[in-house]
Amino acid sequence: AVVSTQSTGTSIFLHLVSTLKMITVYFVLGCIFFGVGTTCESSELKSELMVSMTRTTLLTEELLTVQQNSTAVLTSKVAAAAAHISQLQEKLAALEAAQAAANARLEALPGLEALPGLESKLEELERGQDELQTNAGSWPAGSYCIFANGACPAGFTRHQGHIRAFDTYNHNEGYIKAARFGDSYMGCHGPCGRYTSNDAEFGLTTCCK
Repeated sequence: AVVSTQSTGTSIFLHLVSTLKMITVYFVLGCIFFGVGTTCESSELKSELMVSMTRTTLLTEELLTVQQNSTAVLTSKVAAAAAHISQLQEKLAALEAAQAAANARLEALPGLEALPGLESKLEELERGQDELQTNAGSWPAGSYCIFANGACPAGFTRHQGHIRAFDTYNHNEGYIKAARFGDSYMGCHGPCGRYTSNDAEFGLTTCCK
């Protein structure tokens, strides 16, 4: 639309300039060949008219060149803008196609109907974690015992017991394997196997409430 309007303006402008040129030419030719008007007798006027016509011609050519250059620049810019818009439209179409494909893959994933149940379980786990953090350092209510390992926690009472020098079939690790559980232990009664002894012992230390 810009190029069309510009071309129309150029045509009108050139038509006006051409008309002025023709008037000047007719006037000069009339003075030269027919001596029309009293002013035609002046050679200076004739010279000025010829100079004016020459300047008009040069001006017309310059304006035409400027007009053509402007039209070419505008045409180039419009073409570049149209090409850029076309590229953007192609990229947008590609993005829309990729989004549609991603949505299709997401809808095809199995087990999506179980998401509400998973969300509720996740919330339950989060509540349990909050409770653990709130009750950290405290023991559950009830009556029970735990293995002692040093001093008993507040509210617990220490209890100890042991069995010593009970005979086993053999003193190797298949029958007596030494181990400790905090303050509790089990192992050989005295040095293992000394004097053909297969005696074992264990001691149990607990904290109870």
